[in-house]
Amino acid sequence: MKNWKAVLLLVGCLMLSGFTSNPALAQSPNASVYVVHGIPGHDVSENLDPALPVDVQVNGSICLLQGFKFGEIAGPFTIPAGTYNFTISLANTVDPCSNPALLTANGVALAEGENASVVAYLNAEGAPGVTKFDNNLSPTPAGQSRVIVQHTANAPAVDITVAREYYYSPLKPTTIPNVSNGQQAAALLPSERTWNFPRTQVTLTPAGQTSPVIGPYFFQLEPHDVYLIYAVGSLSTGSFTLISKAVPGV
Repeated sequence: MKNWKAVLLLVGCLMLSGFTSNPALAQSPNASVYVVHGIPGHDVSENLDPALPVDVQVNGSICLLQGFKFGEIAGPFTIPAGTYNFTISLANTVDPCSNPALLTANGVALAEGENASVVAYLNAEGAPGVTKFDNNLSPTPAGQSRVIVQHTANAPAVDITVAREYYYSPLKPTTIPNVSNGQQAAALLPSERTWNFPRTQVTLTPAGQTSPVIGPYFFQLEPHDVYLIYAVGSLSTGSFTLISKAVPGV
């Protein structure tokens, strides 16, 4: 059980009373946060529920998330910029946030205007941890979308390829090489709707190799949307997968 304590940093940057869940970041004094649960319970201990549900308490009194499970993305939460204290415990369906604390984290800071992903993840050695990414939600050019892939899985460095290969609208593949655990890669791509087919694909390949370890995953890109894609789980146990969140109207 002790091996997964760092897992439970997973919601480390959440919220005061008065927080809201809203896709749009309000004013500059606020920050906006997505929280991602990226660790399967069996990758920590075979005795744990694969979904690893947890409760998250903030500032000692707010039971923010209840039964938060692997593969889920919470938020975005719009909150005042500042620092936050939180406690993570195994989920209690009868009395949420009442189980003994597995981890308490204090002083997690969010800056004014920041949009971030906080991801509970497995590092390159398979140990659970938490990392924060700044999400680039700057305006996208007309007719384009942004794809952001964040490597938070127990897997080696990967080459991330984003491509569209339909014969009537070819797109030269964009490859971002050698993305290591804890890093992210982004690409601006033309977005176009044709028969509602998912036309853009994301593939992860071990750095310098040609055989994918995951993918292709297909996406229908909408203009002015940002797609946050998280590589999570473990390659060695077969739980390596992608989870995603579309942020519209950027």
